[in-house]
Amino acid sequence: MFREKVVVREYERGLHYQDGRFAGVLPPGRYRYWRWKDWKVDVVDVREVSQTVEGQEILTADKIGVRVTLIAQFRVVDPVAARHQVSDFRSQLYQDLQLTLREAITGRTLEDLLKERYALSKQLREEVAPRALAYGVELARVGVKDMILPGTVRAVFLQEVEADLKGRAGLAAARHEVAAARARANTAKLVQENPIMLRLQELETLSQLASKSGNVVVIPGLDRLFGGPPASDPGSSS
Repeated sequence: MFREKVVVREYERGLHYQDGRFAGVLPPGRYRYWRWKDWKVDVVDVREVSQTVEGQEILTADKIGVRVTLIAQFRVVDPVAARHQVSDFRSQLYQDLQLTLREAITGRTLEDLLKERYALSKQLREEVAPRALAYGVELARVGVKDMILPGTVRAVFLQEVEADLKGRAGLAAARHEVAAARARANTAKLVQENPIMLRLQELETLSQLASKSGNVVVIPGLDRLFGGPPASDPGSSS
């Protein structure tokens, strides 16, 4: 009746304090103590968690305001440092990421920032991870979630994208036209060198017409195509 109970779960660690002094880390389990003893357990969750770092408006190197939101994944690897080195390790990590993000954005132009989103995330993790580890937090990953641009800047970028797509489409059409012209030139050269090919193409076209019901096709000079003598005129004298 005069004893208190504390449960430290599998995904937690308990910091044991006796008479205000740190006495050790308690592993998962159930612990009881007498009420009149100055005995306290501070439970710390050591699971990996995600935290959103909301971006304030920051000016790039070319003086354009952007708002970047981050996602950070981390976990406590040293509960003692997480509680003793800083007053609130989550708040400390948030501020470290936000300040480092501000420095990274002010050192880049907007064009570089849009091209180097992965490089930005990598830079943030490399710079913040050692500082976070000093207060017991392992920063596993940092990623850019959103990047919001001013309305006028978005309109300009959309126009550039549209112009780029139209330019690519025009270039593809020009390539097709050049290829078609080259094919026609090659065909004309073959026909010039082999006149019989033109006649064969005509016969092929006529045969396609003749295959349709109701069409009657008369082919003059068919005998000359195969080298035969010209047909005699029925009205001439022998």
